[in-house]
Amino acid sequence: MLELALSSEAADLLLEAESRWHLVEEAWSAKSDGTPLIVLYDAPREVLVPALTGRRRSITEVRPALNGYQKGHCFYCFKPIGLSAGSVSADVDHFLPHSLMARGFPHNLDSPWNLVLACPTCNRGNAGKFASVPHNRYLARLHKRNEFLIGSNHPLRETLIFTTGADRRTRLHFLQSAMDTAISISPAKIGWSATDEQVALF
Repeated sequence: MLELALSSEAADLLLEAESRWHLVEEAWSAKSDGTPLIVLYDAPREVLVPALTGRRRSITEVRPALNGYQKGHCFYCFKPIGLSAGSVSADVDHFLPHSLMARGFPHNLDSPWNLVLACPTCNRGNAGKFASVPHNRYLARLHKRNEFLIGSNHPLRETLIFTTGADRRTRLHFLQSAMDTAISISPAKIGWSATDEQVALF
């Protein structure tokens, strides 16, 4: 713990812990009302908000809620990213582009199952992803990340299960079906890959 507290990631850890605590408190509040905690991403404010209540109040910032489950690295290229000043910023990226919803995509792409943290180069650089559909090989990585969130009893667990399915096989089928649909309706590039990808961490 002392080694971690003295590391460059210490500031990010505090932000992550605070963010998860806000999600836990919101989950307890929702359970006291007899409803599960289902959250969505509010892009203009870059926060997670309750999805089913009609209330758009902020629960917590999305970056710290997701950061630990990517081990402080870009989802695509695995270069280090961070939340605190002095580190390469983490962009919130829609794995399947948000623009697909305007083309009739059948699921809400603002749900946490579809949100990843990316470095600015991968998200919006010269060779960035922008509105492209990523290469199919990243789908296994997204599935693994989502299963990690579910298996660790992260406060987003209920949202992921509610949105993508009750068991691992159903969730994998959901993701593959979503990818197939995205490929069939996307007007943008299909199969985008990160340049200069580092050794995979997850």
